[in-house]
Amino acid sequence: MSRLYRYAIVITLLFSTFIPVRAQINTEQVLRIGANTHYFEDYILSIQYFNQVISVNPKLAKPYFYRAIAKLNLDDFAGAEEDATLAIERNPFIVDAYEVRGVARQNQGKNREAIEDYNKVLEMLPESRGVMFNKAMAQNEIKDREGALNTFESLLKKYPRFENGYLGRARIRLEEKDTIAAKADIEKALSINSSAINGYLMRADIAIHSGQDYKSALGDMDMAIKLQPE
Repeated sequence: MSRLYRYAIVITLLFSTFIPVRAQINTEQVLRIGANTHYFEDYILSIQYFNQVISVNPKLAKPYFYRAIAKLNLDDFAGAEEDATLAIERNPFIVDAYEVRGVARQNQGKNREAIEDYNKVLEMLPESRGVMFNKAMAQNEIKDREGALNTFESLLKKYPRFENGYLGRARIRLEEKDTIAAKADIEKALSINSSAINGYLMRADIAIHSGQDYKSALGDMDMAIKLQPE
């Protein structure tokens, strides 16, 4: 699957005290501790904290939302979708929960449902760059290339310096066999970010398959290896 923009959470309050399981807990404090473990990317531990809160007060939306983020980062996409849905059921105004669920659904190939979630986010946050990108890629997956190109057009109009938007659109144009337009998008992306590895790889692919320009292709692949030796 193409690159998706994952949800990231940053918590500025740091805690080090472990809260043991007991009948009565300070749910807000445990939520903060669990969210703080996201910051350190210890998602398994964070899930344990959110489980504590859910066991005490299953009506709260936040622990399901935070647990969905943790599961998303652990590639448990079905679990993330389920938890995001539970969060939305308890509080339909957590906008980011729709984004998390959209990414989880898109990673499971549920692209139409993901688009519905992304549209919900864009109704409330129309400037969300990552959501627009993911929506365009989901539209392409369901063969709505016209819709995908329109979404990229809107995205790049708002963010003309977003190199991944050009690379995403280039991919669609390559699928349509429009190598000239695709190469123009790739060149634009590389002019914005000369370290965009996918740009070099895509340009090498065009050189090999459209013009058999192996010398240029080797140059681009050498650059990609230089940028990412592993």
